Amino acid sequence: MGTKQNTNMDYEYQQESSNLTLKDHISKYLRFWKLFLVSGILFIILAFLYLKYTSVQYKVTATILIKGEKTGMLSELSAFEDLNIVETNNKEVENEIEILKSRPLFENVIRKLNAHHQYFTKTKFSKRLVELYENKPFEAKFIKDSLLQDISADFTITIHSKNSFTIKEEEKDFIKEGVFGEVISTRIGNVILVPDNNFIELFLDNEIYLSVQPIMDVVEEYKSKVSIGLVNKDANVISLNINTTTRVKAKDLLNGLIEEYNLDAIRDKNLIYENTASFIKERLTIINSELSDIEQGVEVFKTSNSLTNVTSEAELFLENSSENKKEVLETSTQIGLVNFMNDYLKKNSEGLLPANLGFSDGSISGTITLYNEIALRRDEVLNGTTLKNPIVVSLNEKLENLKLSLKQSLNNQKTSLKIKLRNLERQDAVMNSKINSLPRQERELRDIVRQQEIKETLYLYLLQKREETAISLAATVANAKIIERAYSSKFPVKPKKRIVFLVTILLSFLLPSIVIFFYDLLDVKVKGKKEVQKLIDIPIVAEIPGTDTKEQFLISRDNRSIVAESFRIFESNLKFLLSENADKGKTILVTSSATGEGKTFISTNLAIALADPDKKVALLGLDLRSPKILEYLNLEDSVGVTNYIRDEKLVLEDIIIGLDNVPNMDVINSGIIPPNPIELLKSKRFQKLIIALKTQYDYVVIDTPPVSLVADALLFTDYVDLCIYVVRSGFTDKRLLSVADSLYQNKRFSSMTVLINDVETHSKNYYGYTYGDGVIEKKPWWKKRIMNNK
Repeated sequence: MGTKQNTNMDYEYQQESSNLTLKDHISKYLRFWKLFLVSGILFIILAFLYLKYTSVQYKVTATILIKGEKTGMLSELSAFEDLNIVETNNKEVENEIEILKSRPLFENVIRKLNAHHQYFTKTKFSKRLVELYENKPFEAKFIKDSLLQDISADFTITIHSKNSFTIKEEEKDFIKEGVFGEVISTRIGNVILVPDNNFIELFLDNEIYLSVQPIMDVVEEYKSKVSIGLVNKDANVISLNINTTTRVKAKDLLNGLIEEYNLDAIRDKNLIYENTASFIKERLTIINSELSDIEQGVEVFKTSNSLTNVTSEAELFLENSSENKKEVLETSTQIGLVNFMNDYLKKNSEGLLPANLGFSDGSISGTITLYNEIALRRDEVLNGTTLKNPIVVSLNEKLENLKLSLKQSLNNQKTSLKIKLRNLERQDAVMNSKINSLPRQERELRDIVRQQEIKETLYLYLLQKREETAISLAATVANAKIIERAYSSKFPVKPKKRIVFLVTILLSFLLPSIVIFFYDLLDVKVKGKKEVQKLIDIPIVAEIPGTDTKEQFLISRDNRSIVAESFRIFESNLKFLLSENADKGKTILVTSSATGEGKTFISTNLAIALADPDKKVALLGLDLRSPKILEYLNLEDSVGVTNYIRDEKLVLEDIIIGLDNVPNMDVINSGIIPPNPIELLKSKRFQKLIIALKTQYDYVVIDTPPVSLVADALLFTDYVDLCIYVVRSGFTDKRLLSVADSLYQNKRFSSMTVLINDVETHSKNYYGYTYGDGVIEKKPWWKKRIMNNK
């Protein structure tokens, strides 16, 4: 029979080997649709609360253009590119970005805006703090002489009227009554609250929270908030961005940062011009003194030698040599400038160099300009760091290289000028040989006059440069051009409603899915037919759906419910399984792994389904430890199997209970609970009882205790034609299925099959048909389902 069972069974009890499909996985999650619904509602509520209580942030942006060099200096200094002295444009802009990020600039802006003093009030409904900036009812002005630096404090000011208020600091148990405009002594210093009559009436009887923070703490906070970077790597445009809840304050901050940057750049440029002016002034003083001495010497020489005019012959030769003298003067002037610069380099090793002195060699002027720019960058970086900073070290190295290059250029220029001067002097010597005939006094006078002219030329040259420097100092322009002043985004950047609701939707599905996944992963309960088929290789005879009403526990002939129809399908499958047995005495044993899986429910309703006018059925209760049949059938206690075995005076008819509503079905109760059920079941009188029942009835349905707990069911293997092993969906432990598999593999019963009880159904459509219209009572979803648990 076992072979035929495995080869011919189909539909309900045929073993399937296919894996779970996508539809099965989706169905597994759809069973928990209520959890997804609750999760969705919960996350939507949380999203609305988050949007309601989260401060709205906007993005404030400003854009500036860093002005590049418009002269040909870089092309003139192209020879220094191999020494990494001349940097690329991007490097220069990156340096300006670092200057914009420097602490001194931020500190200046914070001090001007008093941003380390923050004013807050609470919203009416959400009670969250909102910063007041342009509409604050008063401004706190601390007296500097009394203010303690680097100390934070939080004050609560309650405004009673336009004139009076109460100030307190709860953490320090400080409270005082005050009047606007008068000095109040606090823990961190004396303060005057200056009212703003435009807004103070709006905050009467309200609390204003004043937070005073150390300036450097606020500087660090805003340094981390402000984002500064290139808009495009190929352009000199820099963007400044900050996300803020106070848009006006953020605009003032960015605009103030740009203004401080430009002022700082102007100060740097003026420093160069001022240094140059000081150098020229010093040189003018020296040359003026030398020129005065020479003029006095001329006067003394002419007076002592009675000279009033130069002879006509000397005038003729002097005219011929005038061009030579001019070149001598220019060359001497350049040599003087070279000497001046060399002296300055020796005396000032770290300071800025005088610029725009008019060197004939353009590379010297370019090197001086580049040296000053790098020196200024180094000083800017040193404001926020130390000499060991890699950037400072790199800039110092470049300055040393430039200084060496400048000294070499000056030496080369000096050598060249000396050669030129010697040539000019040689030519002058030739001219002098032609005027040897002139009186000695005239020659001496001419030498003195020539020295006078040299000094006068140099003096006039320096006066010209002094004026040029003064003009440059007055015409210094900003380093950055403002393309766009700080402006705020129209819509908030945080929180973004679309993203919040998108995350809400994702979490509404994701969180329940994770819970279900781990619940399913950790759950050891059987979940249905396919899971049973994966775990054991035993035919499945039927699936009995769960029910919400106790009335469905006992079926009847005219019952058209899902449970009734499933038992009729179960009956049809059983008849196929038992088709080779004799016409009489077909014995069916019902067991399971543990209590509560529905053995009595299955055996009772199966007996009712098998009973018909042509077939007699006996329901035999052999669960001698915990009998449930009489409770199911609402019958009173009576003698049963244990009474029959112990009392030989009893006959079979004494323990048979007939049912009025099921004429062809008899019930045999287990009787009183014995202390030794195993011994009773092994007795010969019990064997005679079984033989008599098989002879007298067409079907004998035996209700037994769980096979994994006691061995009672295994004592009936010789009498049983078919063993039905009940597995309850959502209740039976998967690990206990090994008991059924062991019984099947070891062939402890001649025929064995599995029945799955309490299968979940999500509609009244089952096995392809619609059942139970008007029969199954609909109940609210939150009421607990009554399981077939007996």
